[in-house]
Amino acid sequence: MTYDRIGVVGDYRQKTGFTIVELLIVIVVIAILAAITIVAYNGIQEQTKNTKTINAVASWVKALRLYEADNGSFPTQNSCLGNTNTYDGNGQCWDSSTWVVNNSFLSAMSEYISPYPEPDTSQIDSINHPDRRGGFYHRSSGGIYYIWVTLLGNPSCPAIAGLVFNSQGSGTEGKYCRYTLE
Repeated sequence: MTYDRIGVVGDYRQKTGFTIVELLIVIVVIAILAAITIVAYNGIQEQTKNTKTINAVASWVKALRLYEADNGSFPTQNSCLGNTNTYDGNGQCWDSSTWVVNNSFLSAMSEYISPYPEPDTSQIDSINHPDRRGGFYHRSSGGIYYIWVTLLGNPSCPAIAGLVFNSQGSGTEGKYCRYTLE
């Protein structure tokens, strides 16, 4: 300790560490960055699942076109797109118990596509229509052939080679797009 004319000068120690305000600012910045990352990650997951579905449907459409070229028409059996293990639970891809993977359809298509491409099967309306998921090939009573595609989030219905966009609808977690095979 030293003395000067006025009195004790003392040994001054420098304060170390962070103040509460500085710590709170850092915590807030980290929380904001985490929120941005989570939102971006969820968007990427949806896009990945939608891309899986679109690619699977595009592969099925190519196979259906090959079938049509050899047989003069499309298969008459309705079927969910994928294999018999694609859709868990009741095996449905839409609202009716008849909307399932049809083994007769798979047999008819086996010469044109293997393995069977599987769309993502995330639900697009878990509250009102829990079985709307994946993709579906459908022959209407009027002889019109449709492909139904489910997508997560709210993307626009994509152009898919070999299909003509027909209509769309929405659910709580996504939307469906209906296309015509012409």
